[in-house]
Amino acid sequence: MSSAERFVRQHKQQTDRAISQAYLSLSMSSSACWRFTELLRCVRNRAARLFAAPVIDDHHLGVEALANLSRFEHGYVRRLGEWLGSAEGWHGAVVSVAQHLAGKHPVPRFLAASWYATDPTSDRKRQWFVAHAAGASFRSLDLPIRMTRNMERIFLGSPDHMSIEYAIRRAELLGLGASDDLLQAVLATPLARDLSNGEFWRTVWLFLIANAGAIDTAQVGPVIDFLQSIRHDRVTVETPAGMVTQAPPQPSFSIKGRTVQSVLRLMNDWHRSLGMAHGGVAWPSSPLRPMFVEQPAADPSEPSAVWQLTELTNGAQLRVEGSSLRHCVASYADRCWRGTSRIWSLRVRRGEKVRHVLTIEVDLKRRAVVQARGWRNRRPAGTPLRLLQDWAVRERLRLAI
Repeated sequence: MSSAERFVRQHKQQTDRAISQAYLSLSMSSSACWRFTELLRCVRNRAARLFAAPVIDDHHLGVEALANLSRFEHGYVRRLGEWLGSAEGWHGAVVSVAQHLAGKHPVPRFLAASWYATDPTSDRKRQWFVAHAAGASFRSLDLPIRMTRNMERIFLGSPDHMSIEYAIRRAELLGLGASDDLLQAVLATPLARDLSNGEFWRTVWLFLIANAGAIDTAQVGPVIDFLQSIRHDRVTVETPAGMVTQAPPQPSFSIKGRTVQSVLRLMNDWHRSLGMAHGGVAWPSSPLRPMFVEQPAADPSEPSAVWQLTELTNGAQLRVEGSSLRHCVASYADRCWRGTSRIWSLRVRRGEKVRHVLTIEVDLKRRAVVQARGWRNRRPAGTPLRLLQDWAVRERLRLAI
């Protein structure tokens, strides 16, 4: 059996298992089960490519979309039997059936991702789809941030591939007048996906926009990490009784009335304090594999360059990494301990000399590399970027940097 045949067989098994799991999740509602059965039959006949959707973290995105659509029958404006089907790929098929069933008015294609979303706020996003499709303005919905008319216009024009959270953050920043450099700097941080604490972050965006000429965009990420850590992140500390999680250090911290110089000074003081924190925190390694690549030197008498990509599994290692590259990865110890992040270090060894080159954050749940930063938060390029790309392909990770 060829590898292609094995892939097809495995995917069919995953699809069948996903359908069984969907019936189980819908078992409390006979109406939803019946609707799901009808959706399966109709899609098999009119848009079979939907079943070719990928399986991510045991979630078949196509089957997931149909199961969720079956639970939102109250939002239907047309009968399923009137749907003509779709010859597009799996995502286009989801767009088509969702627009037909719930779309009294046209809905941007990227919003169809709400039907196969699996995060804790996914039902909320499906409610946005149904309400907007029924005619409500998007900015009038129960959103995590305040959206102006201009932000709404930008949001609704987002590219088809963009995630809903990313599109909201992007529209917010552009609507406030952020430069392209500032936009890209913010969207390279976890706040491209995390829309919580919207009112506080709105004050930060206005501060960064107002002081655009006084702060290097390379410092935007560290400033955001600093503010997130002191104001919103719970802290895990080691005590005689074991590991204890405490409230954020300064939950009422405000950016209002502060200068760029004062914020950078506080951030630098915080960086220095990280050298005394998190040293005892440790976590198990992830299933991802390290990578070693040897590059012979042009001069045979010189030692080869050995590139090494390894995972960091305790706070002390993060502290050394951050000190070597002058960034704030040490603040990620709590996230690693809780399992929401994994940090990897790319280094190059020539003889006895070892140089830290790149720090990489991996989101295992999304199977994605979400950050990669070099000296003072510089973006990767050249050989380090190529090695990162090779490793991501090998480990089946998506690059979201």
